[in-house]
Amino acid sequence: MNKTRVAIVIVLLAGLALPARAQNQVRYGGYLAFEYIKGQAESDSPRGSLENLLAGFLVAGTVSQKFGFAIEAQARGVSSFDLLQAWAGFLPSKTVTVRAGLFLVPFGTWNRASRPHETILIRTPLNLEFLYPAYWRDLGLLVEGEVGVLTYATYIGNGLAETDGPGAAQQFSDNNTDKAKGGRIGLVLGQGMQAGVSYYTGKYDELNMRDLTLEGADLSWVTQQWEVRGEYTKALLENPQPFERGESEGFFVLASMSFRSLQPFGSFQKVKYLDSYHGGGIDLNRSRWCAGVRWVLGQTLFLKLEYDWNKEKEALVLKNNQFQAQVGLSF
Repeated sequence: MNKTRVAIVIVLLAGLALPARAQNQVRYGGYLAFEYIKGQAESDSPRGSLENLLAGFLVAGTVSQKFGFAIEAQARGVSSFDLLQAWAGFLPSKTVTVRAGLFLVPFGTWNRASRPHETILIRTPLNLEFLYPAYWRDLGLLVEGEVGVLTYATYIGNGLAETDGPGAAQQFSDNNTDKAKGGRIGLVLGQGMQAGVSYYTGKYDELNMRDLTLEGADLSWVTQQWEVRGEYTKALLENPQPFERGESEGFFVLASMSFRSLQPFGSFQKVKYLDSYHGGGIDLNRSRWCAGVRWVLGQTLFLKLEYDWNKEKEALVLKNNQFQAQVGLSF
């Protein structure tokens, strides 16, 4: 990723001079967040610690009204730097836009709107945690647009790679000769209500023999007072003989209500992941109840408190409940 990342940054940062000369629109924004995590004695954070420092910066703009670009960089912790977006595009109208470069994959709604200031949850929902990498990006071509009450997105890119564990790995150069393909179709159902279906397929092994297929459906209802969201996901992983096909299936639902500056919320999440080949054999059947509140301290400053009750179907006692607090800022 290093050489590709540097090349993209150099090319697109050079393009920032164009909108400045042409006096076109350029937008700047960013966000900052960090968390305190304290779990039960047998959890991953038994002592309580400050973690997950996250800082992001976005520059986006248009050139000659029909051409645009976006660069979003993100620092995680004190030593990790990543690009989330780095694309240039042809944007003639809402009906069709074409972007080339590095883009956030339009699978469901969470992946492209999961920055700390965009979602009320602190943790990634269980079914998505075991489906694709956090901030799933791809290097390729993306076409999307709106036609009446219909929205669409379709893309081709390098795709995900095989990993020895749950989910698939992020990559930025193809590990085989197959290009991944996918997209999402959305529908506006009424005032504040939207629904969509998503699909992804591609070879994920280095021998170019086995398919990874992801399917999803999402539904949301958002008003000034209420927010209700849900996503159903399914993954099919082709494995070498004599191993059976791996499969992951799950969903999450989330509901919140605004009461002045407070937004209490609750969520239920579930995932079932069965794969006899990867990770020496994976058999997960987990669920999570979570409850919390987001306190909006100003237009851009917020505090989130969340408590998660984690359950494992086959475990007699799973002492993995967790409390998290997140402070964030957007600008």
